[in-house]
Amino acid sequence: GLALGLDPVFVRLELARDAAATALLPALDQTRTVGLVTIPGAFVGMVLGGASPLAAAIMQLYVLIAILCVTPIAIVAVTRLAAAGRYETGPRNY
Repeated sequence: GLALGLDPVFVRLELARDAAATALLPALDQTRTVGLVTIPGAFVGMVLGGASPLAAAIMQLYVLIAILCVTPIAIVAVTRLAAAGRYETGPRNY
């Protein structure tokens, strides 16, 4: 792409697209694990601690949604920073 005169940021984004898509898989697996094991335990703990079942359910949904929303935002941010050349290794000219 660079030999054809394309923008370096565009070329880096093209290369990083597959890696960024693959980076979503651990977050989805983690959400499944949290939904099956951790959150129900916290739900029962909150109910036994005196919270209402509604408050416990809202907390459960909030945690799952937060995990699902933060991961894609982080992946997009890191991919854009890497494409812009912010993570280049090598000698720095200070």
